[in-house]
Amino acid sequence: MADDIVISGGGSIAVATSELFDDARRLGELRALLSECHRQLVSIDRLVGVFPLDSLASSSTALAAERAMDDAEAALARAGPSAERLHVALIASADAYGVGERVAERLAQEVAARFGAMLGMFLPAIALAMLPAALGIGTGVALGIALLPAEKRSALFRALPAWLRSNSAMLTDPKVVQLVRLTVMSADDFGGGLLRLPPGLVHGLGDEGLGVVGLATSSSVVVGIASVRGALAESAVSVTQSGPPVSVLRAENYSDRAARVPQGTAQVRIDRYTQADGPDRFEVYIGGTRDFSVEPGAEPWDMTSNLNAVAGREAGSYRAVTAAMAGAGITSSSPVLFTGYSQGGLVAAELAASGDFDTRGLFTLGAPAAQVDVPTSIPWVALEHTDDIVPAVGGTWASADPVLVRRELFNGRPVSTDVMFPAHQLAGYRETAALVDASHETRVVSALAAFDSFGNDTTRVDSTLYHGARTPAGPTSADPARRLGG
Repeated sequence: MADDIVISGGGSIAVATSELFDDARRLGELRALLSECHRQLVSIDRLVGVFPLDSLASSSTALAAERAMDDAEAALARAGPSAERLHVALIASADAYGVGERVAERLAQEVAARFGAMLGMFLPAIALAMLPAALGIGTGVALGIALLPAEKRSALFRALPAWLRSNSAMLTDPKVVQLVRLTVMSADDFGGGLLRLPPGLVHGLGDEGLGVVGLATSSSVVVGIASVRGALAESAVSVTQSGPPVSVLRAENYSDRAARVPQGTAQVRIDRYTQADGPDRFEVYIGGTRDFSVEPGAEPWDMTSNLNAVAGREAGSYRAVTAAMAGAGITSSSPVLFTGYSQGGLVAAELAASGDFDTRGLFTLGAPAAQVDVPTSIPWVALEHTDDIVPAVGGTWASADPVLVRRELFNGRPVSTDVMFPAHQLAGYRETAALVDASHETRVVSALAAFDSFGNDTTRVDSTLYHGARTPAGPTSADPARRLGG
């Protein structure tokens, strides 16, 4: 069902739906309740024996009451252990599923890596054999497009996004999403095969071995090649404050934090928690990608930042957030809690992993952040739709262990064709955040307690929006009073 959430990670091997964990919790509570009832009934039975009862009623009634209490004691004595066995069995099934899932994911990644290396090794020969046919088909298609009238050619390119939206069901298939995840994880193996490196060496240095090379290495190669041609090249950024601070209430739960992720012109929101006694605290909310062009424009939340961030480089969006934080008065010793969606989640994870800030918590939604090595001491809850292709481009969760909450958004309901990636929309992740709020699973409850206690002793909350922009010619001097840095 679309309302099922599956919870894993967070230092535990258990993987199951929130409903199963809730059932296990209830059985544990029932076992304790039955044990207490049995204890109280035994105590009563000792105080009220057959002789005191005999003085108040007929001997047959007294004996019947005594037998009833004995039967109740026996039933409670059986029910308690039965509830405990069911409780243990549910937890064991979650543990067994978690182990099986990890083994299956590891095996799938191993197979994808081997296939990627083989494909890279034999691709030149395959391409050479297919070159005549490919040239013929490609030339024909290119010539056909070139011969079209200008207006029809423009219409063809304009129709491409609409065609992708109409076929969004294909991009929203969980099997396609998993294929993308495995493909990006085997990119380094493909490159090693292309360079004719020994398969054993490639495998040993890759994600399945020592992890010396991996997704970040492959992304760095792509960024390096593209930047030579003027694409994916980083630039300076500047940040301005979008209006005066506004007084708001403190964030209370996962839904509240998801609702505060900025979606308009501003890409960053910072809530300052004024403390009754102690330094101010800050919650930083970071929005998702705004520009999908590979050629940098004015927007730092673009594909250039996406690829540079995945490559482990300092993306324009990352620098814009740090500039906004500095402008808000956040220092290395200021307690900070990060929330980020999509690219914003990737940036939030990198900020938490940097060690440059006193990070007290991390909440990400649909973020390609699986390869970011966030310290396990930082409470991290990551929401991910299994039919969302965007988190899949971040690879597998090999470098981090957040409390991972997964859900198939379009399970049992039609896929929307209004947008290209319907399972990635923030509205869907807000739905999922509400389901997590309703869960009583220990890991999500514990993380939320840490998040919400962050605002204890707060006397006032002021919220400020910030807008970042690329400045290819370098930082400008306009409006110096509101310029925050670059």
